[in-house]
Amino acid sequence: MSAPPTRVHSRLPLAPFWAALAWSAVALGLALGWLAGVVPPGLSEAEAFGTLHTAGNVGVTTAVSCVVGAVGVALALLLPRGTAPRLLESLTWALVAVLLLFYVESTLLVWLGYSLIMPVVVWAEPTLGAAYVAHTLSPGLLHVLFFALGAGIWVWAALAHRRGRRQGCARCGRAPAWTPELERSLRGRALRVGRVAVACAFVLALLYPALRLPWLFGYSMGLPAERFAQISADPGAIMVGVGLGSAGVAGAVLMLGLVQRWGVRFPRWTVGLSGRRVPVSLAVLPAGLVAMALLGLGRGVLVRTWQMGGIVPGEETHTFVFGSMPLWAVALAVATVAYAVRRRAECGVCGRGLPETWPVPVPARPRARSGSLVG
Repeated sequence: MSAPPTRVHSRLPLAPFWAALAWSAVALGLALGWLAGVVPPGLSEAEAFGTLHTAGNVGVTTAVSCVVGAVGVALALLLPRGTAPRLLESLTWALVAVLLLFYVESTLLVWLGYSLIMPVVVWAEPTLGAAYVAHTLSPGLLHVLFFALGAGIWVWAALAHRRGRRQGCARCGRAPAWTPELERSLRGRALRVGRVAVACAFVLALLYPALRLPWLFGYSMGLPAERFAQISADPGAIMVGVGLGSAGVAGAVLMLGLVQRWGVRFPRWTVGLSGRRVPVSLAVLPAGLVAMALLGLGRGVLVRTWQMGGIVPGEETHTFVFGSMPLWAVALAVATVAYAVRRRAECGVCGRGLPETWPVPVPARPRARSGSLVG
């Protein structure tokens, strides 16, 4: 079966590069502001878990930020020109890695968790609402959110450049050699990989609730006795811990939608939305942000363990659970990419693609012929 005629769309979109240029210019300006002492940089050790940005290493933070901003400005100007495309693309992904590993910290996941439970717990503890707003507007969290946004923008720019270099569609990424058979095969592989990734992510996601939900029944789950006694004496702390554990369970269930029918069409119990198509961005953007935050917390565990000279006695269980979050992040990221690939429908720009279908037709694997030798 031959591919249908397609419309050529080879012009590289400039929006990702303008966004990357603007963000990089602001990042460079912030670094210069930290150098001049007019912008408060970083966090203190008391405010963040395993942070690299403390009052004691402002010089390192400022130097790295200056380099990130300057390199970002240069890349944003050079990428659309098509000069040394492979080298520049490699540098772009290296810049993304620096943003994720150096700037995205544990505070991002903590903030996301509190954002989920705050509409509920604020009714029982009104003071938590004011503390949440103050934390959201704090320079430390705004610092993390800004650089997390930068990582997302640079991923967007890197993907746009990669599609242009391969002469793919600027919108969907499909190459000129696209055929319906390749599309069906790709969707089948994406579903298989997605199922494995979601299964791994689901198991890892339940580790954190396993630490917090037993608090309701008086089990410390690896916390030292004195510390758990202090937590138990504060009903608000128990409520927040159990709330975060419940949010973890809800997040684990939502991940199943990446490989289930209700992740494509809203289920019956969603009043007013039942049967409608789930926007791809509604699943991809939150899942990508959570994966980024999980990676930041896992990195924080490693940094803190190094700062403390090893695992703190009595915290082995918590160190294992939090230290496994980078694995959860990788599994969630793989599942999210597989979901996005599987959900790609017909493109309105290049004309390539197939309608969305469920279940996904998985091509049968070729079988060895009778009497043949299989290595």
